[in-house]
Amino acid sequence: MTWQPEMCGTELLTRRAVHSVVDMPLHRFDAHTWAHQFHPQLQALIDPFLGVDAFCMPHNYFLPHPHGGMSAITLLLDDSPGGVLNRDSLGDRSTIAPGDLHWTQAGSGIVHEETPSQPGVAAVGLQVFVNMARTRKQDPASVFKVARADMPVWQQAGAKVTVVAGTFQGLASPLANDPRWATPVDLLDIRLETGATLALPVQSRSNGFLLVLSGGLQANGHAAMAQQAVVLQPAPLPAPAAEAVAHPASSAGVVMLHAGEAGAHVVLMAGLPLREPVVPHGPFVGNSRDDIVAYIQAYQAGRMGELATSFSR
Repeated sequence: MTWQPEMCGTELLTRRAVHSVVDMPLHRFDAHTWAHQFHPQLQALIDPFLGVDAFCMPHNYFLPHPHGGMSAITLLLDDSPGGVLNRDSLGDRSTIAPGDLHWTQAGSGIVHEETPSQPGVAAVGLQVFVNMARTRKQDPASVFKVARADMPVWQQAGAKVTVVAGTFQGLASPLANDPRWATPVDLLDIRLETGATLALPVQSRSNGFLLVLSGGLQANGHAAMAQQAVVLQPAPLPAPAAEAVAHPASSAGVVMLHAGEAGAHVVLMAGLPLREPVVPHGPFVGNSRDDIVAYIQAYQAGRMGELATSFSR
């Protein structure tokens, strides 16, 4: 089934160039817990994102651990067999059900633990890591939750787009209106039927990439299969004022998606680059080594809160 886009302007947009199609290598944490990981060596390609793990977690594995200066986001897939139990040093104890989003914005620091809500029943989803701007890295930690039922859905013949975060075609995730949200990005869950075509607008000033979770497709003529990522050419540096008037920053390019015989399940992530130094150290992301030292000292002094482990391994 092929969907021809309505005359809404997408047919007039310039196609966004594809930088590369890359494999997401498999990493095993133990015999049962694994992830296909997307962590480019050149982080500027996906700024403000830091990386993504497409994970399967059937058993307790990750002990309580801190984060600072970034966000750790869990998106469970609709067809995940099980859920995830989140506990953190803010006092949250909640179940992330299949299809739900749980966004832990660490800011100045938080300690959390995520375990399968039903031990032995696999939780399958995405763990997304998003940077925070220098001016927001010391914000108090915040947690945002969006249930799948509250995510807007856009549909045309052969195509379904769920707005997990950000906006798409006039639809907005509940997150988009929360002033505490430090790094607004678009996160779209896209399902295409066999042979379906979708013209996907992506802001010209945003970096972006597509994760292919199942099936296969062509993205602006570049073939990609499951466990691969389509990385768009990075957004150009901000233009001088005169050029900015001629080419408004709000302009968009388009990525033409065409699904193969098995259809395709893909997730688009796009956002404005922060263009700041990135110094990662385990669960902390700063702009300098001094930032990292400060996060470590804050954690060791208990200023990120404390959380007792719920299991041993």
